[in-house]
Amino acid sequence: MFIDSVVWIGAKLKRDQWHRKSVPIIRKFLDKEIEKAYITDYIVLETVNFILRKGSFDAALETLNLFEYHERIEIVNIDEMSFARASAIFKRYPGLSITDASTVAVMEDLGIAQIYTFDEGFDRIEWIGRLE
Repeated sequence: MFIDSVVWIGAKLKRDQWHRKSVPIIRKFLDKEIEKAYITDYIVLETVNFILRKGSFDAALETLNLFEYHERIEIVNIDEMSFARASAIFKRYPGLSITDASTVAVMEDLGIAQIYTFDEGFDRIEWIGRLE
């Protein structure tokens, strides 16, 4: 299952607009209802940088450590081929960020059709199911 940066951010930052909805999703992951969480290195960067800016260094570092060391989180690195596909998706779907476009490319590669996110931009991709 893919978990988007808005969910990780919302769960970590109590003042975030998505905090109330994010905490139960991350709790499902921590309680093993969600067996494995996939994220990209772009999601890592986006999440940690946002938490650093809006939260604290300690919160950002704790999140980075979770991503790096949790045995049920898999970080997929965006390689040259993935980036080329992400670029094409970005150009085809105005409103998706390049991070979101890279997520779509990796989801397609891995055959994953569902993502936890509050980002309605994913609704434009007909084969992706957005979970909240």
